[in-house]
Amino acid sequence: MHQYNSITLWKIRVVLVLSLFFFLCPYGLAHEGHESSGKCYVIGMGPAGPEHASGKALECLQKADIVYCKEEMAKRFAPYLEGKEWRDHPSWKKFTYNWRERDKLSAEEKKAMVEERIDFWDQKAAEIRKELSEGKTVAVLDSGDPCVFAPAHRVIEGLREDEFEIIPGFGCFQAAMAALKKSSIPAYDTRFLMLTAPVFLFENAEDEAILQDLSKYPVTMGLYMALKQADSLVAKLKKYYSGDLPVAVVYYAGYPDKEKVVKGKLDTILEKIKAEKENWFGMMIIGRCLEGQPQRGMVKNMAR
Repeated sequence: MHQYNSITLWKIRVVLVLSLFFFLCPYGLAHEGHESSGKCYVIGMGPAGPEHASGKALECLQKADIVYCKEEMAKRFAPYLEGKEWRDHPSWKKFTYNWRERDKLSAEEKKAMVEERIDFWDQKAAEIRKELSEGKTVAVLDSGDPCVFAPAHRVIEGLREDEFEIIPGFGCFQAAMAALKKSSIPAYDTRFLMLTAPVFLFENAEDEAILQDLSKYPVTMGLYMALKQADSLVAKLKKYYSGDLPVAVVYYAGYPDKEKVVKGKLDTILEKIKAEKENWFGMMIIGRCLEGQPQRGMVKNMAR
């Protein structure tokens, strides 16, 4: 009797285990399907073409089923886009930045403008989310580094953190400093690096006082989108800095066939860049890092 009861209990246990297995199996498959949903890669492709893209950037690009990027970038990376769905980067068509016009708007009009843009980018993010739900791998390509002055931030604002991954890239500032064959820190007694654009530095008239504070400390300035405002920028700088402060403009930084360096001082740089037709693709570098050598400069400063 005891033996019979043991066998019966063993059979019952087997039945229970098998029942539990078959009950949970559909959940396991469904869970597996959830994990196999797509991924969005926001990829910094560096300036120009594949020569400045990282190995990881190219690896993630090769995984992609759908690629968002500007048409000219698609041409430069054509071999890597074969067999993929290409879509024009949404940031270049709907809106253009006109900061001077924006400044003329009332507070209500500015708010409405920003809300319209948020709604537009949320729609684009929803399109990408739909593609991810279909198991697609999506790549959003940015020139330079998507973590600094990159349009992709508008799209990823509408995505959850678990839906995308950022692949950093070789940025315009790094390319410009490489062209100048200089280090921004350390350099002389430079204490920090400031990366910005004049439109953000001088959002209001009173913001010019920032330069007065900055002039108290040795700083390397890397200025994006500065060429169209070069005249007013230099005029503001000359109020607080001496005319011999080194300035350089690197046009098309990182482009092997277009890169050009123009060096000068606050007193001379406007005259030197006047002959250049390009007024957008240029990075402006300002600071003592452009002259001398860091360690020898340190000795020189100690002797003061």
